Amino acid sequence: MAVPSNYRWIVVGNLAIRNRKNAPHYAPQFELADLCNAINGRIAAQEMHRSYGNDSRLMWCEKIVEEDNFIRLILEVGDKNVTGVSFLHFETLETRDIEKEENEGGHYAAHILIGKTPDQFGRHLILIEKVPGIHISSVKDHFAWACHDPAYEKAVQDDDGNPKNFRAIFEIDGHQSKTIREALQTGVLQDVEFVSHEENHADGLDEEPIIQEVVHEARWEVKRRVTEDQARGIFERFGAFLENFHGGADNTHIFVRIKADNGQIKRAEVEHNADEILEQAFVQNEVVSDFAVPLPHRYEDFRDDLLIKMRLIADNVGN
Repeated sequence: MAVPSNYRWIVVGNLAIRNRKNAPHYAPQFELADLCNAINGRIAAQEMHRSYGNDSRLMWCEKIVEEDNFIRLILEVGDKNVTGVSFLHFETLETRDIEKEENEGGHYAAHILIGKTPDQFGRHLILIEKVPGIHISSVKDHFAWACHDPAYEKAVQDDDGNPKNFRAIFEIDGHQSKTIREALQTGVLQDVEFVSHEENHADGLDEEPIIQEVVHEARWEVKRRVTEDQARGIFERFGAFLENFHGGADNTHIFVRIKADNGQIKRAEVEHNADEILEQAFVQNEVVSDFAVPLPHRYEDFRDDLLIKMRLIADNVGN
């Protein structure tokens, strides 16, 4: 899968590092330094590669640096489940195909920035450059894997003096930006999308049934500014529409898209209640662009121009 060379999306989130929820009172506290120690330890031991997806994917980090206010790292992923690529010559209109060999895969990399100072809830701001395979869930899974080793656990004594080991648990939630009500005040309501999934069981030619996932989609296009009352009127029609939509209300996902004045389109999944929709918020995603040197699929080293733009986003979170 190709990635754009002239811009990147940056997802803004909150990283929590904690014990398991049923941890006893004597359990030790975990901090950002524990994650850094685990990543650095795996790099030093050359044990930084995590295999997953039935051995079709690899994820690793071998570049991590501590700054005054941030930890920055490059997370990389290899994915066998990609095809070769085709390039079109825009003058001759000829196509050049590059085939992928059997044991090759796509190679992508992303910058990640983590704020060193936690907020009042103990969470650290985290910014993730979005490329194929690297997103909130995969980053969380990789951090958990990095610390899932006896070398990076913490040992303490329980109330009876017996040694007990604990390891860090990670949570990453998207940082909530404007509510839908706030976005509608200056933005354009693009559309509302309905998506339901169901399994279609059909008899195959052999003894085993073939199971196919069937996706049903519908879209209401608006593409104009609407008042709060007009938007609420649109949202109130969800119930009647979903009664006859494939899957019904319980199995249908609803997405609202609003286009901001700067051209950025924000997309949020919403619940069905019309009044609550206006109070629901978007996960903050910011676009960075205007790079003098094109952005590659992967990085040999940190890109200072990209990091400058990511730090600027971090400085303006909540503003």
